[in-house]
Amino acid sequence: MKIKIKVIVSSVLLLLSPLSLALPSIQHWQTNNGVQVYFVPTEGLPILDAQLVLRAGSSADGDKNGVAALTSALLTQGAAGLNAQDIAERLDSVGAQLSASTSRDLTTISYRSLTDEKALQTSWQLLKAVLSKPSFPLQDFNRIKARTLLGIKQRQESPGVLGQLALYQEIYKNHPYSHAIQGVESTVKEIQVNDLKQFYRQYYVANNLAVVLVGGISRDQAERMVEELVVDLLAGKKAAPIEAVLTPQKGKVIHLEYPSEQTHLLYGLPVLQHNDPDYFPLYVGNHILGGSGFSSRIVKEIREERGLAYSAYSYFHPMIQKGPFVMGLQTRNEKAKEASMAVKQTLRTFIQDGPTDEELMAAKKNIIGGFALKLDSNKKLLGNVVRIVVSGAPLNYLNSYMQKIEAVTQQQIKQAFQRHLKMEKMVMVTAGQSVVQKD
Repeated sequence: MKIKIKVIVSSVLLLLSPLSLALPSIQHWQTNNGVQVYFVPTEGLPILDAQLVLRAGSSADGDKNGVAALTSALLTQGAAGLNAQDIAERLDSVGAQLSASTSRDLTTISYRSLTDEKALQTSWQLLKAVLSKPSFPLQDFNRIKARTLLGIKQRQESPGVLGQLALYQEIYKNHPYSHAIQGVESTVKEIQVNDLKQFYRQYYVANNLAVVLVGGISRDQAERMVEELVVDLLAGKKAAPIEAVLTPQKGKVIHLEYPSEQTHLLYGLPVLQHNDPDYFPLYVGNHILGGSGFSSRIVKEIREERGLAYSAYSYFHPMIQKGPFVMGLQTRNEKAKEASMAVKQTLRTFIQDGPTDEELMAAKKNIIGGFALKLDSNKKLLGNVVRIVVSGAPLNYLNSYMQKIEAVTQQQIKQAFQRHLKMEKMVMVTAGQSVVQKD
């Protein structure tokens, strides 16, 4: 309880002078075999959180769509002579957590443990085994492959998922980002366990790995632990750059017929790479447009003014290459056409006019006021450091974050939206049941 109270009090004190908030520095070094390491020591909680970040996302699948996700899913199923049950039981015995996941850009291995000697020694050795000596057992491969294929079939039961996949396929065309992360039935069926082993050998190497740690250990301890963790990895090569995204030249409307009472609507375009100079104006602008929940402009227009949907949203998702800007909602089938027109009109007005003085002031106050709460735990701080590492932003990025928010102007927002969002190139996808209009 004392620790919790200390964290809450600290957060309140930080909020009293947010623009002068002093943040822990991110320490950086490289291991003997080329792994990049980023470390933030913390005090108060005897916990270590870590993420191992590999440029081994689904964009590296090649013609074996789904192989990156299957590879990460098999990591904890067997390693260094241990089976999945052995790994799970040993983690459970010390209260540690270990998991892996894949996105379009990356594969990450997430770790959490108490920092007492027994817990750290047991769990860190398991992390080392999973990273450097996975066994990819055939029985578990067949089981997880079957589970993946079942999940792919179950997509057909979710109009929202179908709509999102259709949007990505249209706005990214033949780019690797167009592919479903888990793959499609035709490609996953053909993947064999040797494909996973080959993918692992190519991408799970020292020069393609960054290790991020946040927690209650010393710098010396962190250095020793990471050297021990990665010592058995081959040096290898960094993953090849992801090819550039080409922006669609012409917009399109796609309807997916689906027997549901609600229509899912998505409206998007590839827009934003990491560290784009317009990031802060776009971020603050989107907070006003559709990123702040019920107080956002799109919710007021769609829900309060027109009663077309319970909620609506918009977001920018920066990626290594251009990630999407997406607006979305669900509405009754008979209101789909009206909702699509309202979404377009709301965006068009925002692009043309930008936010009001009141909207901008409220957005800044909300973002700056809530900033400390985004850093009030190991996991949250870790997530922010990982984003800095992945994007290649300066390591002091967090220290100037609030000043950059405060400096955003209405004109900057308006100009940034006009530069990045060309509505004539945007794609709208609806997934739901068509309604025949009666005379």
